[in-house]
Amino acid sequence: MNNLYTKPKAVWTAVATSLLLAACSSTTDYQQQAATETAKHSYFSDNTNTQNYSHPLLQQTGASDLTMKTKQWWLNYKSEQLNALVINAQQNNLNLQSAAKRYAAAQQRLGANKAQYLPQGGLNAEATRASVANQITEEASFGLGLTWQLDLFGRISSLVDAAQAATASAYETQIAINTQVTAGVVRSFIEWQGLTLKQQIVQAQIDALNESVDVLQARVDEGFASHLDLDRTYAQLNQQLAILPQLQTQRFNLQASIAVLTATTPEQINLSFEPSLFSDNLAAPLQIKDSKQALLLRPEIGQAYYQLMQQTALSDSAKAALWPDISIGGFAGLLNPSNISLSADDDAWSVTPSINWSILSWPALQQQAEAQQTLTKAAYDNYQHSIIEVVAESQVALNNLSQSHKLTDYAGTRLSYADKALTQAQAMYEEGQVPYLDLLSARQDALLAKQAAVDAKINLMLAKVSTYKAFSGVWSR
Repeated sequence: MNNLYTKPKAVWTAVATSLLLAACSSTTDYQQQAATETAKHSYFSDNTNTQNYSHPLLQQTGASDLTMKTKQWWLNYKSEQLNALVINAQQNNLNLQSAAKRYAAAQQRLGANKAQYLPQGGLNAEATRASVANQITEEASFGLGLTWQLDLFGRISSLVDAAQAATASAYETQIAINTQVTAGVVRSFIEWQGLTLKQQIVQAQIDALNESVDVLQARVDEGFASHLDLDRTYAQLNQQLAILPQLQTQRFNLQASIAVLTATTPEQINLSFEPSLFSDNLAAPLQIKDSKQALLLRPEIGQAYYQLMQQTALSDSAKAALWPDISIGGFAGLLNPSNISLSADDDAWSVTPSINWSILSWPALQQQAEAQQTLTKAAYDNYQHSIIEVVAESQVALNNLSQSHKLTDYAGTRLSYADKALTQAQAMYEEGQVPYLDLLSARQDALLAKQAAVDAKINLMLAKVSTYKAFSGVWSR
């Protein structure tokens, strides 16, 4: 297991090197690789099964022993309501369902393209009665007509390759959406829990300030305290009261986000506060098995890769369109030029080889082929960009995780000293050594420190979620 917090630089160096090498080795000659990569993917078997899905980069790096059934990392939070929300989102999210349907449609289009290898045609029945110069003629035919296009220049094969790549890209899109939905639910849930904790802290401070107001009001009435102390306390009280509507708004917005991800309404999202979520999960190190593969198998890379393969195949098809179309036509059936009553004596058949070469259309077809080649080069650039983007995202996630740990430590230390200062100020005020304003200031410092500590905990847990998302290539499948 690789600890992504204690060794972020070492992990980043290994990941960046392996990704860039994979990019160079897998796309050096993307036109030739389109056929070879497609041929060796078990994903493109006739009986497509997403559980047997094989990613090209996984095969290239020789990681055939990498298990695809990794632990679901959100289970580490030991929250039954979070687990239920994730399952609900993965089952009911409308974007995910739409992606699944688009993937199914891509599989159906792939089947339609493969059917082009077979003869095309069908049953034909025709009857004609005509009169010319008072001469009535009748004729009829019934039979099977077909046309079989010989794929001598690979146009049909290229279209099938393009459909295969489009199917794989649609599957990668489904994986990417599943990753976003899962991470989105976990992020919103953690933020909602953090805001609830902050709300409890603010409410406790409001209760304490209300008690202080009652005491101060009595002391002012008795002449032992000034209106300045009372007014400052009222100011702090209303400052905290003003925070509550903001927290309520943010909490509702997060409920709405979860509702969208689970295809329901915000009112139906009933969340309960789990105080142990932050105390039990902060110290646990974030670990990901085989971080290199977790990046190489990112669905964004797969999407860009198969889009490149699709454009390459379409480019091959455009080139094949420059050459003649050779086909064989045929007919087998019954003909009756004299009357409508068909009989076995009227059987007939024919075979018609044909060649069609659009020589006059050569300039237009050549321009189309060049345009498709340009699109292939653009897809190659996009593939390289996707790798760079994934690497950068992982680097940012690791850096944020490291800095979040430091921030949490500093915030905890600050809170410890602020609490000590508040205790000392309380004792000194009761002994008459300091004025009430010093106690009020110490209380404000302790409150701010406590809120900052909660924010640091939230940021740390969200940084972990972002890191899991950045290294989602394995768990997302």
